[in-house]
Amino acid sequence: MDDLKPKISPTRERSDRIRVSGRSQLSNAWARLEQVTFDYLRSDGSWQTQQREIYHRGHGAAILLYNVAQRTLVLTRQFRFAAWDTGDDGFMLEVPAGIIESESPHETVRKETEEETGYVINQPEFLFRAYATPGSVTEQLHFFSASYESCERSGLGGGLKEEGEDIEVLEVEINQAVAWIKEGKIIDAKTILLIQYAQLNIFDF
Repeated sequence: MDDLKPKISPTRERSDRIRVSGRSQLSNAWARLEQVTFDYLRSDGSWQTQQREIYHRGHGAAILLYNVAQRTLVLTRQFRFAAWDTGDDGFMLEVPAGIIESESPHETVRKETEEETGYVINQPEFLFRAYATPGSVTEQLHFFSASYESCERSGLGGGLKEEGEDIEVLEVEINQAVAWIKEGKIIDAKTILLIQYAQLNIFDF
């Protein structure tokens, strides 16, 4: 069952406080769900057996597209079933993003930006990486930024129909985007992070 073994970063040393004793695959459809049993050395010196369900859906990349002169950002609106099923309307305002497949994170954001929005960018700037739900999901998001110009557009975007995408593209003034967070209209975590990054590092307030 080598495919169930996690890929460990070469910069990380395995902790002697964790001893994995078992892994079992629960599902392997759109993504992979496994159950892991491990012993954890607590701070008081005692060992405790714990069990977790871990969801492996791959890693992702997201990008902040901004125009300083216009004081605008590019956002997308698309339907997310899980958000709808939780009780929201499901049509989420988000920054362009996608799952990293065979490409690098840089290549992923360039491709996703053009597919989703039509804008063509050359060299996105890497900002940081972060886990969204580290207690149960292995996904890391790589965050980028890039400036855009209206003339640098290959099409209208909209995503790929064969992947079920039906994406609306919005050009939003930064103050409006900030207000939408406060009003609860933007509730996507990666998007909130990048809008707040723009407040702190890109636009003058």
